[in-house]
Amino acid sequence: MLVGEIPRNNARRYPNKIAVIECDRRHTWAEVDERSRRLANHFVSNGLVKGDRVLVIARNCAEWPEITFAFAKAGLVVVPVNIRLAPDELAHIRDDSGARAAVVHTDQVERFTSELNEVDVVVQIGGDTVGSDYETALRAASSADPTPADLTPDDIEFILYTSGTTGRSKGVVHTHRGMLAQAVDTNLVTEGNRSDVFLATTPFFTAGGTVRTLAWTYLGQTMVIHQRFDPQAVIDEIERSGITFTTFIPTMLQRTLDILEQGPARDMSSLRRISYGSAPVPPGLAKKAMDYLGCDLQQRYGLTECGGQATILTPQDHRDMVAGKDSIRTSCGQETPMCSIRVVDADGNELPAGEVGEIVIRSDANASGYWNRPQQTADTFRPTGLWSGDLGYLDEEHYLHITGRKTDMIISGGFNVYPAEIERVIGHHSGVYLVAVVGVPDPEWGETPVAVVVPREGVDTDALAAELAALCRAELAGYKQPRRFEFRSELPLGPAGKILKRVVADDLIAVGVNR
Repeated sequence: MLVGEIPRNNARRYPNKIAVIECDRRHTWAEVDERSRRLANHFVSNGLVKGDRVLVIARNCAEWPEITFAFAKAGLVVVPVNIRLAPDELAHIRDDSGARAAVVHTDQVERFTSELNEVDVVVQIGGDTVGSDYETALRAASSADPTPADLTPDDIEFILYTSGTTGRSKGVVHTHRGMLAQAVDTNLVTEGNRSDVFLATTPFFTAGGTVRTLAWTYLGQTMVIHQRFDPQAVIDEIERSGITFTTFIPTMLQRTLDILEQGPARDMSSLRRISYGSAPVPPGLAKKAMDYLGCDLQQRYGLTECGGQATILTPQDHRDMVAGKDSIRTSCGQETPMCSIRVVDADGNELPAGEVGEIVIRSDANASGYWNRPQQTADTFRPTGLWSGDLGYLDEEHYLHITGRKTDMIISGGFNVYPAEIERVIGHHSGVYLVAVVGVPDPEWGETPVAVVVPREGVDTDALAAELAALCRAELAGYKQPRRFEFRSELPLGPAGKILKRVVADDLIAVGVNR
């Protein structure tokens, strides 16, 4: 099977079923399939051939699914672009990928016009100032099947550029076979069915957004798209459209619950499950979510290189955690049905339960490598599996516990300090909204951990600092104690809602916080 067959199959089975909703726009599965064929043929008629790369520079919109399917049908390679990038960063992705074409939303045209002048074919959603108008291009194009005869499941479906926290971003290469494996695995662990109505609020240009496009349509489901996350809009949409499933990060969950807690009763009965990632949800917040939303929770762990998801902390795990099972409170769950996870030392030897090492993932959904980076591909994608660069341990029940990135690890006085360990302790304090622990240079210890905290509204920070220090002394070894607590009104976040720790650390160093 190929990714482009998803809309074709759904159009055959459920031609009149609504596939995509954005504001007042609704497209049936028959329309999504035809529109994706027409978009593919527009690019093919303008000289693009199988394997050519196409930049997609767009906020959340109804066009995202059909763009994904269009290029999959034609054997073209989607290169999603984070719309928050600087023009120079986009130019790097354009040049590194060798992109020949682009789809750009009108909202992004002014920002990236100069960079788009360097590609051969441009289609603009909502205008024609830098290329062909999207809807005009569709109307003029053929609706014939654009699939090349030699397109195979092992051909490239998309290249997603990582955040580049350690330098210039690099492209992670995913095939049709790998992404369909991830779609199947995701539907298995979420117990998906064709009657699901999904709400998409997080960006489509991330790994999670790319997987979501396929997994949330694979069975013929309906996807409701919001341009951005707004907690009030989320609550309204659940009630109005009978949303059954959505994805959050913990801060999004908290903001939604704050409104439900303070406002009038709302009908959330359609919602069966919320999936979240990037950080654990404390048991208290999990219980509140179950009480106010009346739905199950699941946590997932993954990375771009493994297709987005490798473990699942199930709804039953959450119920057990709320009931007092502390051993899984810091866990991101067990491996999904199609994954195998090991924790190894630097030589690849498997470590016993409880010992921290590098997480190695075997999965059909793993990427095939990095674009044009053979040495980094060889280092990461080995015969033994994907060496993730993440550190963690497996407990006796084979639950995975993440302790951080190898690059985030702090070495203080010769001891390894894992920021995630400290963050979990601090994050369970009721006065803490967000926390990031980073290492800063120290003349005596080499590095030392500093905790940067966003407190909840109205919390006295002097009292909170004293309470957090006492909490850390009670629950952490002496060498893991944060040197100090810094308070901020917000933390820098990436497009997927993850805290940008390198930015946090650079800010601390710049202001001389550790003098």
